[in-house]
Amino acid sequence: MINRSKAYPYLLVAPAIIFLIVVTLYPTLYSLYLAMTRTRMGVMEFVGLRNFRVALNSTEFWQSMRNTLIFTSFYVLLTTVIGYGIALLLNRKLRLTGFFMTIIFLPWVLSEITTGVVWRWMFYQDYGILQNLLGPLFGGYRFIARPEGAMGIVIAATVWRSISFAMLLLLAGLQTVPKEVHEAAAMDGADGWKAFWKITWPLTLPTTIVTIVFMTIQAVNGVGMILSITEGGPGRATEVLGLLMYRQAMQFYNFGYAAAISVTLLFLNLILAAFYIRSLNRETALAG
Repeated sequence: MINRSKAYPYLLVAPAIIFLIVVTLYPTLYSLYLAMTRTRMGVMEFVGLRNFRVALNSTEFWQSMRNTLIFTSFYVLLTTVIGYGIALLLNRKLRLTGFFMTIIFLPWVLSEITTGVVWRWMFYQDYGILQNLLGPLFGGYRFIARPEGAMGIVIAATVWRSISFAMLLLLAGLQTVPKEVHEAAAMDGADGWKAFWKITWPLTLPTTIVTIVFMTIQAVNGVGMILSITEGGPGRATEVLGLLMYRQAMQFYNFGYAAAISVTLLFLNLILAAFYIRSLNRETALAG
């Protein structure tokens, strides 16, 4: 006879577990199956690891991987540094902190597509406000039409939208640092940069690592901003892995190849998730 008192908690979480299986586990397993098939003349056939071999031997795959690494590196670096700087300022309890917080969070409220379209308009050749302001300073340089310029626009737009989220995580870490520690350091003559490097930075390092890993996961999976700003262009200059997968599936209906790319992204995410969980556990242990 089943003990109802022991089974009751499992019954409470059963709907959530079933929902997660339906929306997460099943699509993942189906993607793994789809990555080993191809469709020809409307007939799906099993091809094993052929799609993965095609991807690994494809120039477009490695170019997209390179673009992903460039985009992720600059995005994570700039977002973390700028977000940390703003968090340090807000942690000083300045006047109008609430007003500044509202202004900073406005970009995060906007959707990726809306933000991307606005940034794309600002760099149009004829009437883009930023193009008209910055173009003459660089000899009439057309930012969105050049590979380096387009990647710079994508990175700048994504950083602008995500700074508030990174700042919130880092500000939460800064507020966990006891005031008594800073007061004791000030009595010993440690202030300014010395106090930051010797006290603030070591104590907030776990939170910073968590933020970096979390932002990296976002960057690796980001598609909306790039799709709405450059659509991967000019050429393939801003085509990241997520966008390559989207095009193969939605434009060329090459679902097996697209699924193989999605599985590659899955493994990248699993590695990043492992770092995230490890960093989170380290932060929790330090807080305890």
